[in-house]
Amino acid sequence: MYMKILSGIFLLLIPLYLMAQVPLQTMQAKAITDSLSQSREQEILTDYGFRDLDTLTSVARKLQIRDMSRWKAALGLEPANKTLDGKSLRSLEISPYRAFLAKQTVEYGYSELNTISEIAGRLNIPVKKLKALLGNENPLDKSWDHTSLQALHFAPSDVKKAADSFKNDILLYSFSVTLVGMIVVFVALLLTSIIISQLVHLNAKPKAAVIKLDGAGTLKAAPKDLSRNVIVAAITALHIHATEIEEQRKMVLTFRRTPTNQWRASAVLSMPNRELKRR
Repeated sequence: MYMKILSGIFLLLIPLYLMAQVPLQTMQAKAITDSLSQSREQEILTDYGFRDLDTLTSVARKLQIRDMSRWKAALGLEPANKTLDGKSLRSLEISPYRAFLAKQTVEYGYSELNTISEIAGRLNIPVKKLKALLGNENPLDKSWDHTSLQALHFAPSDVKKAADSFKNDILLYSFSVTLVGMIVVFVALLLTSIIISQLVHLNAKPKAAVIKLDGAGTLKAAPKDLSRNVIVAAITALHIHATEIEEQRKMVLTFRRTPTNQWRASAVLSMPNRELKRR
């Protein structure tokens, strides 16, 4: 009895334990993210010297923001609202790290939290080419595609150098890609034409039997597997055909049309009284 009660309690505790693990993992991931943000904010404080108590204008000056409107738009603020310039980051619910990421977005078009695939799409660069320029020895490996620059320990300036290098060599790269594509297409067409030309031999018709005769009509050559009766029948048919042709030629040569005098015939028809007087 006691064993059944203990086993029932144990079975009830297992789902509760599994449900408790999910929030625990979420809290751990959030703690890791918060620790990274805090470390980055400490680095930002050391490098640029501002906190969340500084005003938006002060932070823009320390970050050397040239286009204030674009920076405010990247922060999700109204660019034309000048009232926000005098408010602090804390009052606007903006962290120093977020302000720094907005600066990177304005300057480069992406930030260190963007993944390689996102950056490649924004810069119109093939992902494999971008990974190769960043030093990936195996560009076909997709482990970098959904990884941020921060996780790969790359700065946005490193990606900018790679993008500039790609733009300088874009003509050579385009020519090489076009050349490879043309070679592949022509090779495929050549192989297709060769294969199609060889399809004729799949349904090849059997060769017709050839019987050779000399001028006198004597058998000169014939297939070995051909019956003698067939050879005799073929020679007989050929002889009959040749005889018919000779008879037709004789008929044409011996046939002659009777000559007529058209002048006399017309005179007879037009002047019958003359013939009567002669009689």
